[in-house]
Amino acid sequence: HQNYWMARAPTTSEGFLIIGLECNSTSKKWQWIDGSEVDYKPRPGMYHTDLDNECKTGLSWDVHPDGYWNYGGYGNPISSHLCCTLQLNQPIQSGDGCNGFADDEEDGECYIVSDIASTWQDAEMSCTKVGAHLASIHNTQENSFVRRLAVSTGAVNGVFLGGSLRKDGTFGWMDGSVMDYENYYPGFPKKNFGDCLAMDTSASAGQWMNMDCTEKLPVACIRPQQTVSEPECTGEDYNEGAIITSPGFPFSASTTCDYFLAVDAGKKVVVEILLLEANSCCDSVILYDGYLGGNVIATLTGDIQNANYTTKTSNIMRVSYQPKGGVNVKGLAMKFHAV
Repeated sequence: HQNYWMARAPTTSEGFLIIGLECNSTSKKWQWIDGSEVDYKPRPGMYHTDLDNECKTGLSWDVHPDGYWNYGGYGNPISSHLCCTLQLNQPIQSGDGCNGFADDEEDGECYIVSDIASTWQDAEMSCTKVGAHLASIHNTQENSFVRRLAVSTGAVNGVFLGGSLRKDGTFGWMDGSVMDYENYYPGFPKKNFGDCLAMDTSASAGQWMNMDCTEKLPVACIRPQQTVSEPECTGEDYNEGAIITSPGFPFSASTTCDYFLAVDAGKKVVVEILLLEANSCCDSVILYDGYLGGNVIATLTGDIQNANYTTKTSNIMRVSYQPKGGVNVKGLAMKFHAV
């Protein structure tokens, strides 16, 4: 916590970062304004010992980049930076297994239409951060549901779907499922119109067209319904490109788990941390070059997105998710590939 706020303190003595210490009028002891006790003190400075002494009301404390805490009287004219803290609430797992996504109650799939993405690739990244992929569509009912969901969220001018042009010149779903249903506008897909698929949501038919992958559109994501159960580390084998999440993600982050990610011999493992949300005080993810006694590549905590880490010698990476409580955070989402 001290390092976090030091990094945000003004760099000159002309500004202050106010912190929430106040004098308890009954006990005459310093306390945090949320009522918690002062259980940490910075390194010794001019006012360090004053935290142990009887306090006086009417004083405010600030922190400087050098780590000292100082105080001054209320009403003094200063240039200040105000920063606040808020306790996040742990999301609650829903009974339908869709957990914040929309459930069409027909196909065992869950859908969401999210913010505008700057490219088709960014759209897929937006989906992977919530454990999903860009939507694939396999029948008229699914197509109608995605179109209605898009319109209900204000996406009335189209959404990106999970289809793109493959090397063989045909379009396919990026989640690997079979393209067994099509709803193109007559004459589409058209040559030179683009390599990515989108749905026109302005009309009830929800027809598709191919378009430039750098267009800006909202994102339709899909993921399977999840079984409502207690988080468990299964120890399963994982395929390259699969989205891997910590047990209970994103509703529980307290279950320890080790993942052994392997690629072909002679290659190295690249793991992409799609999202890590962990308490910097307690929770960590340790990446090992190898699986038994390997060197530590990195120890991660806090908030990390879209970061890559590579083994140096081994074709196996051990990812050890080690929460010490995992309170009010989502946990870990990642995927890997060979290089």
